[in-house]
Amino acid sequence: MWRARAIRLGVWTSGTGLVDVCRFFQVYFAPKSSHFYTPLDYECAGLIATSFVWQYEKIAYKVKLPSAGGVCPAGSIKLYRLYNNGMSGAPNHRYTTSLTVRSQMIAAGWTPEDSNTACVPY
Repeated sequence: MWRARAIRLGVWTSGTGLVDVCRFFQVYFAPKSSHFYTPLDYECAGLIATSFVWQYEKIAYKVKLPSAGGVCPAGSIKLYRLYNNGMSGAPNHRYTTSLTVRSQMIAAGWTPEDSNTACVPY
């Protein structure tokens, strides 16, 4: 059975070839709350413009994006985003660099959001 546990990720705060990661927070499903992160400019802009659930907080850090073929640049590893489908009564996302954890989460009913894959330092 997959169990959530906090992990520390390496990220960038400055440099070339990096994109900003927007951080959002929601309390709409209180007492449950959640953070949401995206490196995709259109996703960030769309949530800022239209969402009453996800409140924009700030640029949290920077990542690299994989190539069109899904390959991360040298010195980085994929960061996967998964969605809980509201299983807990509220939307929630989890992030992992582990394919094993990703597979366990999918088996537990989480949906991979592979179009949101980012690359972080390893």
